[in-house]
Amino acid sequence: MTQLREMLTSQQLANLRERGLISEQEFAYIAGDLLVAENVTSNEKRVVGESNILSESNSKRLLKG
Repeated sequence: MTQLREMLTSQQLANLRERGLISEQEFAYIAGDLLVAENVTSNEKRVVGESNILSESNSKRLLKG
């Protein structure tokens, strides 16, 4: 069985770290419709949430009135 992983950009990873969703020792990738964080030292994996978490941070805009 083949696992498909969609790697995130460094900007997306930085955004997740800034929001406190992943730690400095973790990287994240998309597996199916889930956002998965993996610790580089222990190889421990955990589900952060659904992959739409990434689009929520990109959809915010400042509106000028």
